[in-house]
Amino acid sequence: MLGPILIRKSDLCVMNGVLLYKQFIRPLMDYTCPAWRSAARSHARRLKVLQSKCLRLATGAPLYISKYQIHDELGVPLFADHIRALIENFDSKLADVKKPPSTATREIFKLTAG
Repeated sequence: MLGPILIRKSDLCVMNGVLLYKQFIRPLMDYTCPAWRSAARSHARRLKVLQSKCLRLATGAPLYISKYQIHDELGVPLFADHIRALIENFDSKLADVKKPPSTATREIFKLTAG
């Protein structure tokens, strides 16, 4: 989808390519971050590869530059680190909930029915 825009011959600057990645690709991965906790390693690996390919295309970096160097220079966390932070944030918000979701849902239905 973004391949023609991110190719090396494109006139798009590097930071705009990274912005495209952050606006289109990463939200798709972030949306289901709680599910990645139980995903198989092979599935998570596919997403890591997708992230690295997108960033390599956006920067036009040759293959001899490591993905770690690309991530460091662009300030984009590795997929595993990013998902881990999102899951910790998600879990901390769940710990702050006073009532179980089912009880809260029942109360909402009582208010709307009455």
